[in-house]
Amino acid sequence: MLSPFVLRSAHDAARDIMRGIMTKLGLAAIGCYAIHAAFHLLNGRPEELLWSCHLGALLVGVGLLWSSPITNGIGLLFLCMGTPLWLLDLVGGGVFYPTSCFTHLGGLAIGLCGARRLGMPSGTWWKAVLALLALILVCRLVTPPSANVNVAFAIYPGMEKVFPSHPVYLATMMCLAGGYFFVSEFLFRRWVGARPAQGEKT
Repeated sequence: MLSPFVLRSAHDAARDIMRGIMTKLGLAAIGCYAIHAAFHLLNGRPEELLWSCHLGALLVGVGLLWSSPITNGIGLLFLCMGTPLWLLDLVGGGVFYPTSCFTHLGGLAIGLCGARRLGMPSGTWWKAVLALLALILVCRLVTPPSANVNVAFAIYPGMEKVFPSHPVYLATMMCLAGGYFFVSEFLFRRWVGARPAQGEKT
C-alpha cells in the first residue's frame, strides 16, 4: 500500500505537469494573437488588433497563464461568436488574411482545451457582455470610424434597411450577443462542468 507521502508526491507531480501544459498553451494562444497583431501593425492597421475575436485569443492565453477560468471563458465566448462571423464574412467576399487563422482557429482550439481543464464558471456570459461593451467604447475612442471595429460606429453593410439607426442596431446586437453567450455558457458547463480544478483561480 502506498504511503500518503508517495500519493501526495505523485499528485503534486501530476499537477505540475498539467500546469506546465497549461502554461505552454497559454503562451501559444498569446503567440497566435502576436502573429496576427504583427501582421496588421506591419501593414499599418493597428485598429485591427481590437476586434473582439482577436482579443479573445489573447484573453484565452492570459487566462491559462493565470489559471483563471473567467478570463479564459470570456476569451472563449468572444471566439465562439467571432469565428462563425469571420467565416460568414469570408463567404460573403470579405478579405482573407492567413494570419487570421491563428487567432480564430488556434485561439478557439486552445480556449476549448483551457475550458476543459479550468471549467466555465457561472456568470461568465454577462461578464463577457460587459467586456464587449467596454471594448466597443474603447474602439469609439481610439479607432477610426472608417474601420468600424466591432461595429462601434456604423451598421454592418447590407443591414442598413433593417435598422433605423446605429444605436438601435448596436442595442439589438448586444442583446443577441448576450443571448448567444448565455446559451454558449450553458452548453460549455454541461460539457466541461461548472467548477474549476481544485486550487485554481476563479
